[in-house]
Amino acid sequence: MSVVLRNLIVVVVGLANLGLLASEANAQWFRRQPCPCPPSGSAYGMGQVDPSAPPSAPQPPYASPSDSLDPTMPAANTFASASQFASTSESVGFRDATIGDFFGSAAQISGPTWGISDPEAGFYAPNGAGDRRFKLSDHTSPLPTDRLFFNYNHFSRPVIDAHGNRVDVNRFTFGLEKTFLDDSTSLELRVPFAGGLDSSPTQVNYPNPEVLDGVEFGNIALTLKAILLEYNRITVSGGLGMITPTAADSSISKLNDDEAIQLLEIKNETLYLQPFISFYTQPTDRTWVLFYTQADFATNGNRVISSNFQGSRVSESRFNDQHLLFMDLSMGHWFYKDPTGSQFIRGMASILELHYTTTLNDTDGVQAGPSEGDRMTNPFNRLDALNLTAGLRFQLGERYMLTAAGVAPLRGGSDRLFDSEFAMLLSRFY
Repeated sequence: MSVVLRNLIVVVVGLANLGLLASEANAQWFRRQPCPCPPSGSAYGMGQVDPSAPPSAPQPPYASPSDSLDPTMPAANTFASASQFASTSESVGFRDATIGDFFGSAAQISGPTWGISDPEAGFYAPNGAGDRRFKLSDHTSPLPTDRLFFNYNHFSRPVIDAHGNRVDVNRFTFGLEKTFLDDSTSLELRVPFAGGLDSSPTQVNYPNPEVLDGVEFGNIALTLKAILLEYNRITVSGGLGMITPTAADSSISKLNDDEAIQLLEIKNETLYLQPFISFYTQPTDRTWVLFYTQADFATNGNRVISSNFQGSRVSESRFNDQHLLFMDLSMGHWFYKDPTGSQFIRGMASILELHYTTTLNDTDGVQAGPSEGDRMTNPFNRLDALNLTAGLRFQLGERYMLTAAGVAPLRGGSDRLFDSEFAMLLSRFY
């Protein structure tokens, strides 16, 4: 990490928290002092020794701060021992994770074969049930953590099928994160399923056709994350995400004389690489701020194969997805903490997030059907989506964290990728 960035972090955050750190450190030190009183019923006062008692090893004058941290949500050891800014009943770990938002595929299909003359009115290329590329800031923390998790996301009308219907998407993600290297690094695995667009729809010619939906297995994501810098109440981490093409290939057929003829096939072959860096700070024991910057590079494209109504191939090309840049800001506050540590709901937090997604290059365009006028492209070229997320987080018992949230787009037109989103996120720590 450069000296300039280190100094900037020290100036911006260190000065703001200097007075708060001093007062909190003194208060927490006194709260952790052992009781000087003798055991109940003892005949000896403070400072006196029972001559019949066996000798004991000298004890430190006070308990180590790390001894009183809640072990149920473990943070990286290096981070916990270096900063020690969590209160004695709240460990840092995963409790301050992000919620996330949704962004959709920008590729649309139009042309005379599909009965769509305006490219901006085209339907979405079916890919993993119309699901999207993985985004690192969805339900994750900059701090490596041992956890199992499950995410449910419901998106209202984010994609358009071959009949022009707006289709809801329900996404189910199962995941595992495991730490290593003294808990300073972790590897995360995400396995998604989605109910939305059918990956092999058939466009028909009669009025009011049914919605072309289905349940699909998505692209598996792997993420390597490591702590890069720790200073006072600040942690900077970074790493690399990778999305593998494990979802099924897509194809689109058209009904001709009551026979479904496949006219377009889209091979799922793209490998996505996603370098990122994240910033985490805790202005107070109950308040946190998170910031993520992540790029998403499509390293290769998907083959797009077009055929005519006689089943003969007429073209084959490769469509390259646009590279994306994500910037995500998350702020939260634990407004309730169980003082006894014995209730089912141990804590409650409110979270507010802002998510920005933009394209880094111009769109690609390829033939997508038997006619030369059939095209697959992003008709708007640019994407500048801005979404607002708000939610509540609950610590349940010792090892569970449940989050409920809603997401609303702040822009319209082509930058409005859905009407609304509801998310339910669950993590179990081990």
